[in-house]
Amino acid sequence: MKVELTITPAESKRLIAKAVVEMEAVRKAKKKGILVICRGSTTAYVLEEIQGSRIGKGRYTAGYIGPKGLEVNPKIPKEMVFVDGKVKEGAALADIVDELKPGDVVIKGANAIGPDGIPGNLVARRNPKTMGGTVGTFQMAAMARGVDVIVPIGLEKYIPVSVLVGSKKLSSGQVDYATGMPCGLIPIFGTVVTEMEALKMMADVDVTPIAAGGIGGAEGSTTLLVEGDEAQVRKVITVVKGIKGEAPVQEPK
Repeated sequence: MKVELTITPAESKRLIAKAVVEMEAVRKAKKKGILVICRGSTTAYVLEEIQGSRIGKGRYTAGYIGPKGLEVNPKIPKEMVFVDGKVKEGAALADIVDELKPGDVVIKGANAIGPDGIPGNLVARRNPKTMGGTVGTFQMAAMARGVDVIVPIGLEKYIPVSVLVGSKKLSSGQVDYATGMPCGLIPIFGTVVTEMEALKMMADVDVTPIAAGGIGGAEGSTTLLVEGDEAQVRKVITVVKGIKGEAPVQEPK
């Protein structure tokens, strides 16, 4: 059976979040260990799925891309840290990074993903003392200690060059002008979950992107070809029907 499914960016975020929370590493860390959900519009959906309640997703961001360009949340929240399934009140990622160990999980969204599958995160250059933003806080420790890093990212953020290329270009000189706040770009290393991986986790299907974009509120959409046995494909159809109509994320105020 073959079907074509168009998913808006907001629907993609919900779909990816539903898949991420069912990953074995996430379920284990949620039960026992440390689970960190970093700030971001996609990770806000993950947080909603973890908690089972809605939040102001635009407010759960640090930086974001808005109509004016590269923006920063005027009221940046702390990351949500769960220890053995319970929120560690008042704790931020920086407070527990020294405690991270194998079996713990950090979930961090990204701003771009290239053809090599490496995602990247924009980092504001406003602070001359910056050490790589949120990613800089945990990435070296996670890689050294075997901490699971999961990167949920929609295909709307696909760019036709490697993040490594963009990162090198940005690190080679000062940005002279930006619509919004000048940023650098750094790669993130972890397990990437796009709409493709999400659907494959939910059913035994093949998934191929066949179109992107749209109008009338469907800008940034991804159209996917889903193939497989009828029973498996119908599982996917049911999931997609359940996320249809997801409202777009609003800018923080």
